[in-house]
Amino acid sequence: MPDKIRISVSHNKGTRLFAITPKRKNLVILSLLLGVGSFTLSCFGLHYFYQKQQASELAIAQLQDYNRNLNKLIIDNNHSNHELTQQLEAKENEFILISQRVEDVESVLGLQEVSDEESLLTEKTLEQRLDVAAIDSAVRATMFRLIPNDTPINFIRNSSSFGKRTNPISGKRQRHLGQDLTCKRGTEIYAPADGVIELARPSNKGYGNLLKVQHSFGFMTMYAHLQKFKVRSGQFVKKGELIATCGNSGNSTGPHLHYEVRFLGRVLNPQSFIDWTPEHFESLFEKERSVKWSPLVEIMNNMVKLQLKLTQKPTLEQVEAINTVKAEQQATTQLTQ
Repeated sequence: MPDKIRISVSHNKGTRLFAITPKRKNLVILSLLLGVGSFTLSCFGLHYFYQKQQASELAIAQLQDYNRNLNKLIIDNNHSNHELTQQLEAKENEFILISQRVEDVESVLGLQEVSDEESLLTEKTLEQRLDVAAIDSAVRATMFRLIPNDTPINFIRNSSSFGKRTNPISGKRQRHLGQDLTCKRGTEIYAPADGVIELARPSNKGYGNLLKVQHSFGFMTMYAHLQKFKVRSGQFVKKGELIATCGNSGNSTGPHLHYEVRFLGRVLNPQSFIDWTPEHFESLFEKERSVKWSPLVEIMNNMVKLQLKLTQKPTLEQVEAINTVKAEQQATTQLTQ
């Protein structure tokens, strides 16, 4: 039969012949095809499970990295919260201390808060509270040296006044705590009264380069958006001394000086102090009636009297009294010896 397939197998005992009929041939081919297909499917299956295992291992590694990063973030946040809590407690303690100091200063100057009923009973006119005409020239000169007055800069115009306004940066309606005086870059700024530099802080955000000057009797002036400082923190300055130059640092739409005046931390209208000059001596007392000027003027009057006494030569009676005291002291010393 020609369709048969004959296979001879030789071994040590001889040669053996096998005949495969067409039917068996098809079964053999089918078996071979099934075997090859099963092997191929097995390979694909192994490759698929290998990819799945790799993907699972990668996902587990990513999850572990995420957990590590999350734990680190939690630890960092805990440290930050602890530091912020400490800072908040420190600020609260500072606020309590400042409040106590303000109350002490208000008590000395006669500025304690009173009830509405007491206020109505003690309310007086300007002339009754403060006799401006009775203030002599020496006291006036002392006030102009120690309390901020006149303009600290030769400005071009007042671009934004004290009070409610629309913020040019945020566009929101809010209270403006100072006065914006436009000026050219580098325009010199001078101290409006004697004082000490409390703060000279460089920055490119917010107020920008900021300067604070503490003056006598609780007055303070502040200067923002500066170009350069001409003084340093802790330095004493005299009225009219150069302290800074005008600039455009921080949140600013153009070169200008943001100028603030405060009394015991309370913001006052800087324009009242800019307008206060020897020619308009009464103007400040009329505009800023929240400050009780009478006790302050009395303190300055006593200061001037003391200065005059220290500069005057002793009279003949005073010299004799001093000599008498010295003689008594010498006699007492000789007796004890």
